[in-house]
Amino acid sequence: MQFTRIRWIALAAALLTLALGYASLTRAVTIMADGELTTVATRAVTVGGALKDAGLQLHSEDKVEPSRWSLLSNGLVINVERAARVQLVADSKTYSAITAERDPLSLLDRWGLELNEGDRLVFAGRTLAEDEQLPQATSLSLELRRPVQISLVDGDSLLDFHSSALTLGEAVSEQDIELFASDRLEPAAETPLDGPLTVTLIRAEPLLIVMGDFVFETRTASSTVGEALAEAGIALQGLDRSQPDEDQPIPTDRRIRVIRINETVLLEQETVAHKTEWQEDPEAELDTISVVQAGQEGVSASRVRVRYEDGQEVSRIEEGERVLVEARNQINGYGSQIVLKTTTVDGVTIEYYRAVTVFTTWYSPCNSGTGTCLNGTSSGMPVRRGTLATYLSWYRALKGTTVYVPDYGYAAFGDVGSYPTGEPWIDLAFSEEELAALGGVPWTNKYVTMYFTTPVPSYVPLIWPP
Repeated sequence: MQFTRIRWIALAAALLTLALGYASLTRAVTIMADGELTTVATRAVTVGGALKDAGLQLHSEDKVEPSRWSLLSNGLVINVERAARVQLVADSKTYSAITAERDPLSLLDRWGLELNEGDRLVFAGRTLAEDEQLPQATSLSLELRRPVQISLVDGDSLLDFHSSALTLGEAVSEQDIELFASDRLEPAAETPLDGPLTVTLIRAEPLLIVMGDFVFETRTASSTVGEALAEAGIALQGLDRSQPDEDQPIPTDRRIRVIRINETVLLEQETVAHKTEWQEDPEAELDTISVVQAGQEGVSASRVRVRYEDGQEVSRIEEGERVLVEARNQINGYGSQIVLKTTTVDGVTIEYYRAVTVFTTWYSPCNSGTGTCLNGTSSGMPVRRGTLATYLSWYRALKGTTVYVPDYGYAAFGDVGSYPTGEPWIDLAFSEEELAALGGVPWTNKYVTMYFTTPVPSYVPLIWPP
């Protein structure tokens, strides 16, 4: 009996020695936790001790492989799966648990739920694939969606089906219904499937949009011109307009014209001519002209609004005129001081107060252009040397005024005639006797200087010609 006790004491001592030796060893282990790999050197004996040495705080629901009470060995890999708060919405109820489970089917089983045909599990806005595991995270939200009934009206046809999709558009797409990009669902494709729906599918129809020389073909289910243009990405800007107008329904010919309109304002400048005024200058000699004030042309500007449609000018509207620079009248002074002068012409010394250049012609009683012989004049003077005819306006201003005409002699204004050029002109009278004595050609038409002789009459035209 004594021998048996000694043997057990010896065995216990040996085991203790082995345990102390094992515990004194340092082991390198790798810990996979929170998505990171960490290698630590530890003298811990168990997995739990190594995790503690690594500073990891574990939740009771966390999974540890190998188990926390497993003995450590050098090079051991420890995998820690953290528990997450998992929330599931299904059948209008909310289920929650703190668990390290990442298998969705196991979670459903935990709550007594089944995934039937047509159901779908949604995580983070997408449907979980078959056998897909949930990610490692501290919080996870799931939704178990059951199919709801959808009645789709497509023209004269009706399609009934069930779907657990997130949105109406997704549900219709899963039915392999051929849709154009511009087809429209009512309610909209973005409508969540929270319950049964009756849906109308409005098919897009062909549409032509004409912009200048460009023709754009598209399809639309819109009801108004504005909606169709917006859907086609065509914006009316500024003065642009459409035919029909934006608020009008799509025309029966399925054709819309977009008219690009722009306006520009032109400034058109115009020169404003100045006027000329005359004023008497008593200090200046007769027939001299001076500039008292120089004239200046003015400038006016008018605004013209020009409208273009599709690059073509369609209208111009005057928007008023504005004077930019006022015109300034020119003021000329005309001399009125009569100065007597003398000169010798044809060997005759004459005293005169005015000398002007005129074109001279001749006439006689039977050479007056009337086709008959007339010896009378407007003033009653006879038609002979010494009588001058001129324009009516000159005659009225100069009637009876005496002048000296070189190569002709002294004469006075006493008759009215006309000359086609309108230049300064006098007609020298000859009698038929003088005409015969001079061989039928008494005068050669020419320019001469005509002298207004003294005495000075009571009325003298201050501006020449009168």
